[in-house]
Amino acid sequence: MDAKKCRTLGIVSIVCAGVSLIMFGALLDVVAFIIGMIAMVNARKLTVNSTDPYAHDAVKLAKIGVVLSLVAFIANMLTAVFLAPALLEGTVSMSGAMF
Repeated sequence: MDAKKCRTLGIVSIVCAGVSLIMFGALLDVVAFIIGMIAMVNARKLTVNSTDPYAHDAVKLAKIGVVLSLVAFIANMLTAVFLAPALLEGTVSMSGAMF
């Protein structure tokens, strides 16, 4: 994989992490993390004996994508944990049935 593809995957990882914060999608966070890890592993292979600035930029973008996807995943999980009791309470009081 060349530096341009690694850089593109890093950008895709960053965008997926941002979109998942808006949509509250933990699955999209996992996808962003996997894409970011693929980009980081392949970009690090390119930078072993290279002075290519695009490869170094690809590593930076991949690291940012991985970190942002983890932060978005934690934020989505915290939102789910804190909103679950309120949502369950609302469904129980509306239907009258207990789970």
